[in-house]
Amino acid sequence: MKKLITNVALAVGVAGVVGLAGTAVYAATTATSELSQTINAGVLSTDIRDTGDSVVTNPTFAMNATTASTSAQTTTGTFGANDKRIAVDNPGGANNGWTLTLNATTPGTGKWTSGSNTYQYNGNATTGQLTVNPAAGTLTSMIGASTGITLGSQAAFSGTSPVTLISAAAGSDDVWRGYVTGVGLSQAIPAGQAAGTYTLPMTQTVAAI
Repeated sequence: MKKLITNVALAVGVAGVVGLAGTAVYAATTATSELSQTINAGVLSTDIRDTGDSVVTNPTFAMNATTASTSAQTTTGTFGANDKRIAVDNPGGANNGWTLTLNATTPGTGKWTSGSNTYQYNGNATTGQLTVNPAAGTLTSMIGASTGITLGSQAAFSGTSPVTLISAAAGSDDVWRGYVTGVGLSQAIPAGQAAGTYTLPMTQTVAAI
């Protein structure tokens, strides 16, 4: 009986050895890699955009109508409306801050013009002067925070100097997109100015600091 048991045990042992000898055993391994993605800075820009964020072509901002007078007078208006937003897009193009300014398209020499009739935007209460009040407007951030981004102070045009609408400090978000609406306008009109529909071409400029 012992011999039989031994033989059975040996037979099982031999079968086990054969099985191991015919099987390849591999150790588990891993391999690592790294993906690379470059995001380049975009270009700082400004436009006038509508509620659908499309650029408005040939936008016009009408001052309140007035009546010709033998006395000097003042009319008011608004620069920037919900459907004509004064927009700035900074996709990392200005990391140390930026400014948005407004000026006549031909600084210093531009005039309110209706046919052959003109008056100044950068003179005085007698000859004509345009005052801009950015602080009366509303600043809206679409991308990024408004921290460090401020509206300019009220200022009148003089000489060739522009008026600052928005200033972004160096500590403001490097990637920001937003707009301002409701900037106040006030124009002094000379006494005796002839009736007509006057226009004054303006240009807004955004520049990195």
